Amino acid sequence: MNAGKICLESHLDMDALPALAQALRNALAEKAPLLLDGSRVKSINGAALQLLLAATQSAQQADISFNWHQPSPPLERAVELLGLSNDLELGGNKE
Repeated sequence: MNAGKICLESHLDMDALPALAQALRNALAEKAPLLLDGSRVKSINGAALQLLLAATQSAQQADISFNWHQPSPPLERAVELLGLSNDLELGGNKE
């Protein structure tokens, strides 16, 4: 795994949150550009979206570059349904 690159699991449910939270904390602590690979996401719950939102906000506050790599259609739909596209920066900065 590249420094700051996190490959999201296919099902981001309550069981996946502890590992995701730790990976996000580690990546943000490195202060390296953060790249989230959302290509495998098939389902995501509200708690996982909140965690990603908190990571996005933390990256912004720390002036850390934050980008998405190939967010899957289910991820994009979930983010759009909750009106978080701008907050999660899903619309504009994809690699």
